[in-house]
Amino acid sequence: MLPHRMPPGRIVAALNGALLLLSPLASAQDIGRGERLARTWCANCHVVDRNPAEAGATGVPTFPALAAKPGQTSEKLRAAMNPRHSRMPDLQLSKQQQDDLVAYILSLRPKR
Repeated sequence: MLPHRMPPGRIVAALNGALLLLSPLASAQDIGRGERLARTWCANCHVVDRNPAEAGATGVPTFPALAAKPGQTSEKLRAAMNPRHSRMPDLQLSKQQQDDLVAYILSLRPKR
């Protein structure tokens, strides 16, 4: 008996449906990617470790200090990444990279 063949139009429709189901997973915040970004781009000015041995001498806040700041939100962190609204250099981070970086910073909040 020959295997059942799905018409090409149905294959495309099935693949599109699968992509729609997976797209939220692909765009989810990734703390590990955020940490890698922090170590690559942010560690030049910020202390990015969870338990830094000492505060940086640059005068900019450490990532744990940013995370612990009262009232800190992902929106405030995202705004601080905008070079037009802060002293930050323009790293031209994508929205996904910003989301990942924010997720990493917020993961450094002290445990209560």
